[in-house]
Amino acid sequence: MAHDANLHAGIIGKPAPALGVTQWLDASGQPLADYGLDQMRGAYKLVFCFQDACPGCHLTGFPSLARMVDAFRGSSFISFAAVQTAFEDFESNGYERMVAAQRKYAVPIPFGHDAGEGREGAGSVLMNRYRNGGTPWFILIDPAGEVIYNHFHIDADKLIASMKRAEAALRAPPPDADTLTWQGVLELTRKGNPPPPRRLELSDAQWRQRLTPEQFRIMRQKGTERAHSSAMCSLFEPGRYACACCGTELFDAATKFDSKSGWPSFTQAVVPGAVAYHADHSHGMTRVETTCNVCDAHLGHVFPDGPAPSGLRYCINAVSLNKVSS
Repeated sequence: MAHDANLHAGIIGKPAPALGVTQWLDASGQPLADYGLDQMRGAYKLVFCFQDACPGCHLTGFPSLARMVDAFRGSSFISFAAVQTAFEDFESNGYERMVAAQRKYAVPIPFGHDAGEGREGAGSVLMNRYRNGGTPWFILIDPAGEVIYNHFHIDADKLIASMKRAEAALRAPPPDADTLTWQGVLELTRKGNPPPPRRLELSDAQWRQRLTPEQFRIMRQKGTERAHSSAMCSLFEPGRYACACCGTELFDAATKFDSKSGWPSFTQAVVPGAVAYHADHSHGMTRVETTCNVCDAHLGHVFPDGPAPSGLRYCINAVSLNKVSS
């Protein structure tokens, strides 16, 4: 169910506000005097917002939630909560319907009820703080307390795989001091990237002369190639990979791995300063874009769900790379 269009701008990349929900049941259905983000002990926190009278909540929302909760049963890596964020039809989305939903789906997590001021159009406290667009709605908060996902739909299988990789990386031995980690990536996005060894700046017309239309679309216009469209995904022979725009060497095959994502993946750049990092808030998500630090060519994104020791997954468009040595 849609909410007020003026509120459909879910906060991304900002500190997660307190949920503001005062009526809670624990995982067994017993009343909780107090519950919120501080009591959610997982490194990551996922909050599912629903209304009992919302067909989409029952058709897709609760099944996705149940699949994710089941995948992390017994793990403390991610905590879950479900909140009935009533903003309309208060009789059919009342407290007793929240209780019924918890019993119906038997998802062993706390459930809350938040009707705000209890009048049409007012919106729940949680919805107003997170600027939800309606229900079903998923909010994901990272270990730093920032909102990294805030939208109607979620790919449960993709999230499960990503969180499983991140959980495995957390258990791995710590990287050495020279290894760039996710914390280091975030610091670069906030404080700025180091100066490149050289610079190459051309006009769009000059880049069009050098590149194919597909390379120009991706590298100069921040496009994305189709997943599994390149044989480079399964290429693991020794060598270096260079920027297809300027020839700067960016990655070594020794750090390449099969992420099964559909794009070539690496765990480290070849040297510090070869790749630049930028916060990307497009498409309702918070991600970190990677570019060539010499010519600003768009390469792809980096994620904190790669293998040890760095825990990074550089997800790179194949057309942005040329294999230059073996």
